[in-house]
Amino acid sequence: MGIVIAVITVLNWSAMPVVQRMVGLFFLALVFHLWEEGKYPGGFTEMITKTLNFTARNRHFGEIVTASYALIIILFPLFFPNVVWLSMAPMMLGILEVVAHLAAIKMFKLKRFYSPGLVTSVVLMLPISIYTIVYVVQNNLMQPISWLYAFGFILISIMTAQQIVVRMSGMKYADFLKNVRGTIFAKRK
Repeated sequence: MGIVIAVITVLNWSAMPVVQRMVGLFFLALVFHLWEEGKYPGGFTEMITKTLNFTARNRHFGEIVTASYALIIILFPLFFPNVVWLSMAPMMLGILEVVAHLAAIKMFKLKRFYSPGLVTSVVLMLPISIYTIVYVVQNNLMQPISWLYAFGFILISIMTAQQIVVRMSGMKYADFLKNVRGTIFAKRK
């Protein structure tokens, strides 16, 4: 799917609005990001399951849900480029990913200043997100209420994807969130 989106983006670059181009680039960055988290060097899922006492019954199920989530937040803005708030949801994710990976360093008590996914979130996703958000603001492409729609869309979609994975693994979502809070606020030893 990443190759298809890349080809569509490249072939239609000059005809696409700037925000739609950035969504196409963001999708490619997200593919690399998921690869860094899961394959090279990988270990992000294992880090979460170990530290949060969360056991995925099927690791591939979580990957499928994550890929589906990525497709939803990317494909909607690609197919509806005039609904700019849809495009801001992945851009907010690009900023959130940096925060989450930096927080993961402390949360999982990592020895190095690195968590799987950090490099692509900082080097690829963050610059695309910042550029796109600045472009949208400078060109007054969204009203204030639209920013709320974008935030709501990203929040609801993240929580839905998390709940699907957590509940399908046999854990209550409230218990998962309790483990997350406990890990975040745990004192360092």
